[in-house]
Amino acid sequence: MERRAKDAIELLHLLCGNSGCVISDSGGKDSSVLKHIAMLAKERYNMPFSVQHNHTTVDAPETVYFIRREKEKCRAAGIEYNIIYPRRTMWQLIVDHATPPTRLMRYCCTDLKEYSGHGEKLVTGVRKAESKSRENNQGTVVFAKASKELKRKADESEDLRANDKGGVIILNLDNAETRQLVESCYRTTKTLINPLIDWEDEYLWWYIRHEKIELNPLYEEGFCRVGCIGCPMAAKKRWKEFERYPKYKEAYIRAFDKMIIERKRKGLKVMDAWKTGKKVFKWWMEDDSCDGQMRMDEWGNIFEEYT
Repeated sequence: MERRAKDAIELLHLLCGNSGCVISDSGGKDSSVLKHIAMLAKERYNMPFSVQHNHTTVDAPETVYFIRREKEKCRAAGIEYNIIYPRRTMWQLIVDHATPPTRLMRYCCTDLKEYSGHGEKLVTGVRKAESKSRENNQGTVVFAKASKELKRKADESEDLRANDKGGVIILNLDNAETRQLVESCYRTTKTLINPLIDWEDEYLWWYIRHEKIELNPLYEEGFCRVGCIGCPMAAKKRWKEFERYPKYKEAYIRAFDKMIIERKRKGLKVMDAWKTGKKVFKWWMEDDSCDGQMRMDEWGNIFEEYT
């Protein structure tokens, strides 16, 4: 077996041991590799684990069906697989927040993906190669909310770094102190373990082919990402998604119509370019045919600019 795959297995064994962990399954390629690695750790070390998928209500139908098949496969192998349904759907969240989700206001991630797993060792397929943000803000282990003692250690050690969300990132596990920190701190907060953090795209795809790992069928159709339909982080690629899934476009427009009513009820400003759900959708999609351009600050207040 190739060295990096062995390292990932050893990392899971080191950090999870007999107490086990929860594998996060988004339905993407990284998650499929992660489940494969966890299964190898189970075979080699009898490491217990379960799998968890956060249903976002805006997943592609192919992803929903793929997750159901993965659940059946895991359960047939004696592995617990839980699908977690959110308290509020994306359409309800848009109305609740009275603004569309944007690159800066990513309440959808917080409310649909990040609300579970507290007090657990949650293993993710996060890789630095996926984005510049992940390269700068991820490590092998991340404590979502760190104690004062751990934050103090982060100021003193080059292997630790505090993030801007009140957590601490462990960049390296080569020394005994950082390993002990993981074992002593995971019990009191959500701990994110990222065994694939340094895997490059080329190696990941080689490993998928070499191990014959089954993937979400959307990859075979040319999709490079299989996240939420309409995610603002996908930028212009969203047009292709909405051509394929027009019902999702209609659902967003209906939600934006209700959002406008909610903004008026709350006494929030509604510009001309936001008079209807369709106009909000065009603005949200950064449609160049919009008459004017509007900007939104981090608190959800909007103002209009003309170009």
